[in-house]
Amino acid sequence: MAGTDSIEFFANYNGWIESRSMNISDSTKPSEIAHELATIREAVDRKAFEILGIDTKSLDSYSEKFSKQASKKDYNSLPIIYKSLGSTDADSEITKASKGREELKPFAKVYLLRAAAKKLELDWYVSAENKAIACKSKANTGEKPPYTGVALMAKYKDWISIKKLSIDKETKPEEVAAQLTSIRMAVDRKLPQIMGINAEELDIYAADSTNNMRKSVANIEKIVAILCSSDTKKTIDAAIPSESVRGIAVIYLFGRMLQNIKVDLEVSPDTLESMFPGLKIPKPKGRMPGQKKKQNK
Repeated sequence: MAGTDSIEFFANYNGWIESRSMNISDSTKPSEIAHELATIREAVDRKAFEILGIDTKSLDSYSEKFSKQASKKDYNSLPIIYKSLGSTDADSEITKASKGREELKPFAKVYLLRAAAKKLELDWYVSAENKAIACKSKANTGEKPPYTGVALMAKYKDWISIKKLSIDKETKPEEVAAQLTSIRMAVDRKLPQIMGINAEELDIYAADSTNNMRKSVANIEKIVAILCSSDTKKTIDAAIPSESVRGIAVIYLFGRMLQNIKVDLEVSPDTLESMFPGLKIPKPKGRMPGQKKKQNK
């Protein structure tokens, strides 16, 4: 890949076989690159739950009932469904989907919240269908993966991301889930930047807005209110190159604020490391999302 900009992704694990490659030239639009990254992100995010052993189908089915009380396309619905996670009925479904394994219950709980959010069309990540990046895929698909494993190899301008995991009979499911989580995090961070959004300034704003907040229904409600505020509009105005990517900036900011108060809608690296002691997940290089800039003295 040296000297040539490209994105390559493949997965070959326990019946899951997928391969994608995209060469990037001077004529390749940023939206096409973002679309490819979003497609890869969607390939890995759900798989992380499935590979851990969560019965995602049962939770998808239950989420229909779980989300009926809330309105679609309204972020105010998130605190409503989050509160319902504590019900006896929901706990029973979470326990069943965890197949009696206590270490899987936190992930099953997250997946139920995620499934309900998807039913309600609440965006916390940028999908490949987002109107700002929706396009016909330019990727080549169908090549046989070179080995059993999961890998992302990306080079675009000064961004290089290489994440390779070779899998054998000794590889544990949580290690594979950790690799998928690492890929997802890399994409979530880079995609808005490719579209010209000042993600760093949004990170700072998210950190300031959620300072000293903890996970709670009340704080989710506060985040939704902040997202609709005039201050947030001004911050986003300053962070975007054009109105066409405003939606991506809003989704990115919302996701960062949720992460800051530990409301997860994905397999979290912190939860993986907590539930599977000894597991280490490589963190993105550079300043972490939500971390404030150091003030010059």
